[in-house]
Amino acid sequence: MSLAANTEHDRWLVHGQPGDGDFLLFGFHYAGVGASSSYRHWPQRIGTGYFCPLQPPGREDRIREQPLGSHAEFAERLLPVLADHLDRPYAFLGHCGAFPYMLETTFQLRRHGLPLPRRLFASSWGAPHRGLYGRLNFLDLDEIDVSAEIQLICDAQLGHRLPDDLAELAGEMLLFDLRVQRTYRYGGDPRVPVPTVVIGWSDDEVVPPEEVRPGWDECADVTHHVLTGDHWEFLRCPPALRSLIGDEMATALR
Repeated sequence: MSLAANTEHDRWLVHGQPGDGDFLLFGFHYAGVGASSSYRHWPQRIGTGYFCPLQPPGREDRIREQPLGSHAEFAERLLPVLADHLDRPYAFLGHCGAFPYMLETTFQLRRHGLPLPRRLFASSWGAPHRGLYGRLNFLDLDEIDVSAEIQLICDAQLGHRLPDDLAELAGEMLLFDLRVQRTYRYGGDPRVPVPTVVIGWSDDEVVPPEEVRPGWDECADVTHHVLTGDHWEFLRCPPALRSLIGDEMATALR
């Protein structure tokens, strides 16, 4: 493998090469931001596993790189990175619009005959064959105040607003992500080939738990959980979520 390829792989891994752990947990980014922001409150250890946030090109410390224009391109670029670390069990995790990226990556892993994740952890996302979820995915893109939406995320996640120029830059990425999201289609066949842990949040006004639950059994083998919190609680990595992940992965490793 070339030095250039190794450098590309390193840029995907926010924490660098994974440390010791019974399993790896790969975290997919939230729309409009990158992995560093999505998982700034998350520890490097979850249960007996090691947490690996994934930083795609085009955001945060990779802002000078061209962002990936489709879910398929995302998966194609990520697969060689994952392939270096599939010597132990692993899982995928993501919030809201991260799930289609997780799903496409899982299908591409299967097409290439690579080991599949033991679990997919899908937070605030409904059955994928029924379409998209969340208010922003149904608005006219020309009418969305993306800077204001970014500030909402920052207020919830950081406790303060961004400078206007940074909010504008992040808003451009959010708009890019929304455009990419609307191109993804999954009809429910083939079924999701990995047991999926579906997580709703009791006070989620973006993707309410009653929208999260219906239809998953039509395309996947799932367990359902509703945890206490709003849409942003996932980003705070509450103890109940850490416990759920640890328990599910302990079961998956038996």
